[in-house]
Amino acid sequence: MLSIKDKGLPPAPLVVSEKQAAAMTGLGHRTLQAMRLSGNGPAFVKLTERRVGYSVAELRRWISERSVRSTAEATVRAQREAVSC
Repeated sequence: MLSIKDKGLPPAPLVVSEKQAAAMTGLGHRTLQAMRLSGNGPAFVKLTERRVGYSVAELRRWISERSVRSTAEATVRAQREAVSC
Protein backbone atom coordinates (compact mmCIF):
# COMPACT_ATOMS: atom_id res chain seq x y z
CA MET A 1 0.00 0.00 0.00
CA LEU A 2 1.35 3.43 -0.96
CA SER A 3 1.46 6.25 1.55
CA ILE A 4 1.39 9.96 0.76
CA LYS A 5 5.19 10.02 1.15
CA ASP A 6 5.51 7.35 -1.52
CA LYS A 7 3.48 9.41 -4.00
CA GLY A 8 5.75 12.43 -3.66
CA LEU A 9 2.95 14.68 -2.41
CA PRO A 10 3.73 17.41 0.10
CA PRO A 11 2.51 16.82 3.65
CA ALA A 12 -0.80 18.36 4.62
CA PRO A 13 -0.37 21.72 6.38
CA LEU A 14 -0.89 21.97 10.13
CA VAL A 15 -1.90 25.64 9.92
CA VAL A 16 -3.65 27.47 7.09
CA SER A 17 -4.02 31.17 6.36
CA GLU A 18 -7.13 33.17 7.12
CA LYS A 19 -8.04 33.09 3.42
CA GLN A 20 -7.61 29.30 3.27
CA ALA A 21 -9.62 28.87 6.48
CA ALA A 22 -12.40 30.99 5.00
CA ALA A 23 -12.45 28.77 1.90
CA MET A 24 -12.45 25.60 4.02
CA THR A 25 -15.38 26.77 6.16
CA GLY A 26 -17.36 28.58 3.49
CA LEU A 27 -17.18 31.80 5.50
CA GLY A 28 -15.80 35.12 4.37
CA HIS A 29 -12.46 36.24 5.77
CA ARG A 30 -14.20 39.30 7.25
CA THR A 31 -16.64 36.98 9.01
CA LEU A 32 -13.72 35.06 10.52
CA GLN A 33 -12.21 38.38 11.65
CA ALA A 34 -15.49 39.38 13.32
CA MET A 35 -15.74 35.94 14.96
CA ARG A 36 -12.21 36.33 16.34
CA LEU A 37 -13.18 39.64 17.92
CA SER A 38 -16.35 38.22 19.46
CA GLY A 39 -14.78 34.91 20.47
CA ASN A 40 -17.41 32.87 18.59
CA GLY A 41 -15.23 31.43 15.87
CA PRO A 42 -12.68 28.68 15.66
CA ALA A 43 -9.54 29.02 17.75
CA PHE A 44 -6.76 30.74 15.84
CA VAL A 45 -2.97 30.82 15.99
CA LYS A 46 -1.17 34.15 16.31
CA LEU A 47 1.72 33.51 13.92
CA THR A 48 3.22 36.99 14.09
CA GLU A 49 2.14 40.35 15.45
CA ARG A 50 0.03 40.95 12.33
CA ARG A 51 -0.71 37.49 10.96
CA VAL A 52 -3.05 34.77 12.18
CA GLY A 53 -3.60 31.24 11.00
CA TYR A 54 -5.95 28.41 11.81
CA SER A 55 -5.06 24.88 12.80
CA VAL A 56 -6.60 22.44 10.34
CA ALA A 57 -7.41 20.08 13.24
CA GLU A 58 -9.12 22.93 15.13
CA LEU A 59 -11.16 23.91 12.07
CA ARG A 60 -12.32 20.32 11.68
CA ARG A 61 -13.20 20.10 15.39
CA TRP A 62 -15.07 23.42 15.30
CA ILE A 63 -17.08 22.41 12.22
CA SER A 64 -17.87 19.00 13.72
CA GLU A 65 -18.99 20.64 16.97
CA ARG A 66 -21.43 22.85 15.06
CA SER A 67 -22.95 20.06 12.98
CA VAL A 68 -26.68 19.45 13.45
CA ARG A 69 -29.18 17.02 11.94
CA SER A 70 -32.24 19.26 11.78
CA THR A 71 -33.30 22.89 11.90
CA ALA A 72 -35.00 22.17 15.23
CA GLU A 73 -31.68 21.03 16.68
CA ALA A 74 -30.00 24.16 15.28
CA THR A 75 -32.66 26.36 16.90
CA VAL A 76 -32.21 24.70 20.30
CA ARG A 77 -28.43 25.06 20.05
CA ALA A 78 -28.73 28.75 19.11
CA GLN A 79 -31.01 29.36 22.08
CA ARG A 80 -28.57 27.63 24.45
CA GLU A 81 -25.67 29.68 23.09
CA ALA A 82 -27.65 32.91 23.51
CA VAL A 83 -28.36 32.07 27.16
CA SER A 84 -24.74 31.15 27.92
CA CYS A 85 -23.37 34.41 26.45
